[in-house]
Amino acid sequence: MADAVVAPAVATPSSVLPNLDRIIRGLLYVYIFSLPFRRLLFIERNGFIILIVLLVLWCVVNRRHFFLRTPIDLPLLTFIAWVGFTVPFATFPSYSSKEFAKLLQQGLIFYVVVFFFRDPVHRWRLVWMLIGMLPISSLYGIWQFLTDVLPYAREGELAVIASFLPGEVWLTTYLVMLIPFCLAMALYEESRSGRMVAWAGTVLGVITQVLAFSRAGILALFLEVVVTAAIVKRRIVLIVAIALIACVGVGAELFFKASPRGGDGVGIVSERKFDISNWVARLNIWKYGLSKIPGRPVVGYGYGKDNFYMVFGQETRSMHIPNQFEMPAGTHNVFIDLAVGVGPIGLVLFVWVLGALAAEAYRTFLSATDSFQRATGLGLLLLVVGTVIRNSFDHMLIGSLAVLFWVLIALALPLKASQESVIYSPDIA
Repeated sequence: MADAVVAPAVATPSSVLPNLDRIIRGLLYVYIFSLPFRRLLFIERNGFIILIVLLVLWCVVNRRHFFLRTPIDLPLLTFIAWVGFTVPFATFPSYSSKEFAKLLQQGLIFYVVVFFFRDPVHRWRLVWMLIGMLPISSLYGIWQFLTDVLPYAREGELAVIASFLPGEVWLTTYLVMLIPFCLAMALYEESRSGRMVAWAGTVLGVITQVLAFSRAGILALFLEVVVTAAIVKRRIVLIVAIALIACVGVGAELFFKASPRGGDGVGIVSERKFDISNWVARLNIWKYGLSKIPGRPVVGYGYGKDNFYMVFGQETRSMHIPNQFEMPAGTHNVFIDLAVGVGPIGLVLFVWVLGALAAEAYRTFLSATDSFQRATGLGLLLLVVGTVIRNSFDHMLIGSLAVLFWVLIALALPLKASQESVIYSPDIA
């Protein structure tokens, strides 16, 4: 009887498919690496299909699932369940079901990364891979500015930079998500070379954020640094960083206000990006979105960023004043978007998820036993702060950015000691 308990079946699979864990982990490295690169979208799509097949095979071979408990299981799974419940009541159920499938994909990637990167060595490698990608993306964005923007700044055209991502708002959101982890590693990394790489990524990321002409991105970055200054002890360095961000941001604003600006269109920075009409347009669409919540106060009109325009597009277009108070499709606020799309209950559940993440990140930061855990705890807390601010002006928790958001969370969330230990012999290589 005792032998049946002591000799579980999980030791057998390693002899059947000894490299399956390593293959899945290697695929995840490639899949995650491809997320910020628009031209590698085919890897992201096909890689996920292959990952599903490998995960099913893994479960069959190991005769178990790969889900580990995390501190945010209850709010996260409740939010996902609520969104799924609202899909049949959506104005466009087929579209909302597709968006819900993407939400399920994000949740799956979260739990897959939690399991297959539960070993500290693999977490360390993946974090540094992501940090190493930031200066590469930032340098390309700066190069775009120097070659495609600056030469034409005085000729009435200010082209936006996007680096390797699909667009400017994607780039600014990506920077808001990655700079916190770079900054945290710069503050707590023990090796000198590691600190230098992290500081280089932080500085280049900040410069790129400023050159992207995104006031929401700069505001999110500013508040991330303020929060860092409030909870760490080395405040002199961070106060200098705050002053630098403020000075560079104000300087860039003044410089481009002084530049003559011409036409508006795809790939061109609108004149409204530098005056109050941009904010007025957002306030108008926010008020309009809030006024629609009582129409369906429980299940909303449907999940998905584009659903708002699909339902209310005719009305919102009539609100526009040409060349003055225009705002592209959508609510431009993730919280209003969720309140309209899946009802106030869905919004409360989403806020619960963010609150649980922030609380767990802060607890991890305070109770960390090593510098890497302290850095990732700080990075996760700043990620939540930046995500809240950035997505209050544009709903950008979509596509590859949403997947990357959950990957970063999976790397920073601590596991229970019983789950950190490997269930069967680990393959560290």
